[in-house]
Amino acid sequence: MTVRIAVIGAGVTGLVAAHRLTAAGHAVDVYERWPGLGGMAATLDVGGGHRLERYYHHLFTTDRHIAALYGELGLAIEWRPSSVAMFAHGRQWPFTTPLDLLRFGPLNPVERVRMGLAVLALQRRAERAPFERVTARAWIEKWMGSAAWREVWGPMLRGKFGERADEIAMVWLWSKLRLRRGKDARDEKLGYPTGSWEPLFDALRRRIEARGGRVLIDRPAVRIVPGFDVTFGAPGSFRAGHDPRRFEPAGSERYDRVLVTVANDVFARLTDLPEPAIEYFAALCLLLELDRPFSGFYWTNVADRELPFVGLIEHTNFVEPARYDGRRFLYVANYLERGHALLGLDADALLERYLPGLRRVNPAFDRSWVVDRWLHREPAAQPIVTVGYHERIPPLRTPVPGLVLANTTQVYPEDRGTNYAVRLGDEAARAIA
Repeated sequence: MTVRIAVIGAGVTGLVAAHRLTAAGHAVDVYERWPGLGGMAATLDVGGGHRLERYYHHLFTTDRHIAALYGELGLAIEWRPSSVAMFAHGRQWPFTTPLDLLRFGPLNPVERVRMGLAVLALQRRAERAPFERVTARAWIEKWMGSAAWREVWGPMLRGKFGERADEIAMVWLWSKLRLRRGKDARDEKLGYPTGSWEPLFDALRRRIEARGGRVLIDRPAVRIVPGFDVTFGAPGSFRAGHDPRRFEPAGSERYDRVLVTVANDVFARLTDLPEPAIEYFAALCLLLELDRPFSGFYWTNVADRELPFVGLIEHTNFVEPARYDGRRFLYVANYLERGHALLGLDADALLERYLPGLRRVNPAFDRSWVVDRWLHREPAAQPIVTVGYHERIPPLRTPVPGLVLANTTQVYPEDRGTNYAVRLGDEAARAIA
């Protein structure tokens, strides 16, 4: 039996679900409030025929769900060497291999060995339950020592979760250490799709439309009424702030079922259902085009609390500048609580605020190195995984029959990312069909 289904949101989860549902013979319409596809993995045109992700992205060798999808669609992933550093005590310390840990100056030799052994033990633990009821800080200070928390894990978790770092459940860190590491840590490879993530979105859209589905961008949903009537705003009306009360409805469509892939607060406004009790941090990402290299590393975690950003991701130390006609790109990453003052700045004002910190990392850096800049904000970027999080995860099937919710808060215990968005899309398609 053919079922008529609306998918709200054309991120990776929504597109994958629509791809599976149309393959099963269902009639699917995908609605996206932005003028593009991909959600948090969406790309932008940086000129010269090149596209980059608005927010830095790469893949791990353990990301089997998205690797299988790329193979299914006949697309290619390129696997490249990784280079990671930690900025602490006024310098960048290489932090890619076990040998790098043994040379990490902020810890003494005994502390380095103790931390390394604890990480190896974590990577071999297959059962997550012991880590769900303890904070990362408590576990690390017990098994790795207070210096490991102070110099390594505390700064890294503060970078992701701000002042909530002390509350983060150990299961989140256990998952990252266990599941996102290749078999040989001495030669870690990371993946990046040939030609950016855009070919993936194009391929999914073509598959959906070839089977009679529709992918409609610039079409924000305003209201979902059980029945199912889905009311939409006029194209571009999301620019008013995507508050349903401020839209002039441009019409409605009736569906048998609805899959919603947006953040919890937006879902609650669309449906008038209670908002799931999960908090988010916002992502603030400044992408700079530079006229020269900034550092020798692809990824630098910032462990210095005085710096106003938490990560430096130099994309062209991962994908060679020749792919971009010699141009160089650096992401300056931040995760912030909603309402933080930095979220209200434009790109130029934010760059000015960041300049002293960038010079701390590279004293030679000058504003004149910046050729161009782009700024992106995502208010619901990072779910805050505190102790007991697993008990607050909203189920895929909502209390309303035929209404399914699938978003990043349901990716657990892994951290959200494109690989798990693919897995979630597959699960959501099975749930609604």
